[in-house]
Amino acid sequence: MLPELHPLVIHFPIALFSAAIFFDALFIILKKPENLMVGWWVMLLALVSSAAAIATGIIDDTLIGHLGTVFPIWVNHGWVQIFSSLIFLALFIWRTRYPLFYETKIWRQLYLISGGIGIAILYYGGHLGATLSGRI
Repeated sequence: MLPELHPLVIHFPIALFSAAIFFDALFIILKKPENLMVGWWVMLLALVSSAAAIATGIIDDTLIGHLGTVFPIWVNHGWVQIFSSLIFLALFIWRTRYPLFYETKIWRQLYLISGGIGIAILYYGGHLGATLSGRI
């Protein structure tokens, strides 16, 4: 039963991290405070779901042995996804500790660029996972 769990939970962090950055961008463009709040909550849910995805991935990896055997690290599905989750964790901490992160143009740009890079890495890691599982 557990090997089937990872493919069921991986879609949540992919969708939620993307949506969180989307709502943050909407807030920056439209200046509507509710978008900022939605972005924060969606990012929190994305982090929780990514913890579940990473945990189920590690459980699956006990059957495959991929996490510690594939180098270079940027072609290792598990490590790429952990790295992308750490990017989003850093963004979440940043926006939580400094809720006015959007007040200066340079910080807005840095936040959105970092979020875009995190999403690109997350999608790339998803591609690596699909390839690893034989779905591509």
